Amino acid sequence: MLHPLITMLLCSALVGHAWAGTADQDQAREVAGVNLPACLHRPGQPLLLNGAGLRRIMLLKVYVAALYLPRHLHDAHTILDQDMPRLMQLTLLRDLTTDQNVEALKGGLEANNSERELAALAPEVERFLGYIRSLHAVPAGTVIQLDYLPGAGTRVTVGHRLLGTVPGEAFNRAVLRIWLGEEPVQTSLKKALLGEG
Repeated sequence: MLHPLITMLLCSALVGHAWAGTADQDQAREVAGVNLPACLHRPGQPLLLNGAGLRRIMLLKVYVAALYLPRHLHDAHTILDQDMPRLMQLTLLRDLTTDQNVEALKGGLEANNSERELAALAPEVERFLGYIRSLHAVPAGTVIQLDYLPGAGTRVTVGHRLLGTVPGEAFNRAVLRIWLGEEPVQTSLKKALLGEG
């Protein structure tokens, strides 16, 4: 594990290098009142804010999504096809029930993964949805993180509480397609996560 000071310096160096020549993009971002750091200081692997945006349903602001990667990438296929650390963070702007969370996740998975792919991942998907069901309700302001590390799996954290880890890169890719797939939950949000919005 890297010393926190070393990790901070690495983060600073990575941000400066990645955004050379773009003066306003090496700062923390604010989306719908949610402050997002330019870099997450993770042990051994600093992650940069690739993009962030607002999820809306009709006129309702539902959550702010932020995607963190080891380096800035603007092509969804490249992000999905590479087995690399990545973190999707959702900051809720509204109270959500378990049923709302589960149905939204299932709908996104089914829209962006084939029946065969989901059948192969059935145990992983059920474990993941089980974590979400255990919450009963999630109040506005809660931060949900899906933190993927190659070889370890996707750590599911809700409000600083680790619910568990779902193994496999294929599962993480399937979940990330909810936002970056061919039928994303919101096209403008996909563009924002790719740094295009």
